Formats: sequence, structure tokens, C-alpha cells
Amino acid sequence: MISVPFEIAEVHAGFSEARGIMRVEDDFLVFQVQVVTMGLFKHSPETIKIEFGAIDEIRLERRLISDRVYIRPKRLRFLEVMPGKHAMEVRLKVKRKHRTRALLLVDSIRRRKGV
Repeated sequence: MISVPFEIAEVHAGFSEARGIMRVEDDFLVFQVQVVTMGLFKHSPETIKIEFGAIDEIRLERRLISDRVYIRPKRLRFLEVMPGKHAMEVRLKVKRKHRTRALLLVDSIRRRKGV
């Protein structure tokens, strides 16, 4: 099972950030997310699942320091349950040392979707 740690930097207007792990479980992309406010207050971890069929697009963008995984859902409900503000897609920051695992996870989902 491939699991990839990620961060969402802009939560609560920048006063908080979300950290978590995403993994593939059966026909779902599963996120375990915890919001940390001002580096001190940790909220209870949440588990969020999205079916592969509910994902319109998933891609990995390589960057110099941290890569980004973009997930565009077919329905806006997924955007509402993920921490942070998301216009049309969720942007997850993945450290460069996890690039290979992130690429394997994204490719695995794309193959299962038939994209």
C-alpha cells in the first residue's frame, strides 16, 4: 500500500495548516488529515474518502522544492470537506523526497480510472 504525506498550507486564512497522509484503499483515495492552528493547537484527525469515479482529474506537478498533487473532483462536496479554501481543485504539497511515492499513487489512480 502506497501512502504519501502531504500539507495544505492555507487553512483559516493562513493561521492554520493541515497535515496528513493519502493512500489508496480499495476503490477510494483516503485522506487522514489533521489541522494545526498556529503551530500549537491540534484538532482531531479526520478521515476523508473519495471514490475514484468521483475524481475528474488527478495530476502531479513537479517543482524545485515541493511537488504538488492536484485533485479535481466531479462534485464540489469534496472541496467543502477538505480543510482550506479550494476553488475548483484541491492542491496538496508533497515534499520532494516523497516524489516517487506520489507519482506511483497518482499513476495507480489514473490506471484504475482508465485515464
